[in-house]
Amino acid sequence: MAPMRKTPAVEELVALPTAFHVGDHGLLLTQLAPSWRWTATMDGRLLEGTFQSQAEAWEAGIREADRVDSASSPSRE
Repeated sequence: MAPMRKTPAVEELVALPTAFHVGDHGLLLTQLAPSWRWTATMDGRLLEGTFQSQAEAWEAGIREADRVDSASSPSRE
């Protein structure tokens, strides 16, 4: 398991984070200054990389939630 990245400092945030529920998971999207890039945090774990748009960050969170759910459940059909 990769080490967790440090969460951004409050002064780096451009706006308040946006929260979503993805099944049983919590997804939090934040935009950082001065890069204006987005980060995604799922269930309190910051995902790798940054994203050019909020939509890209959201998609990464959805993919990660699906990956976690797939790994923890019997094979899906």
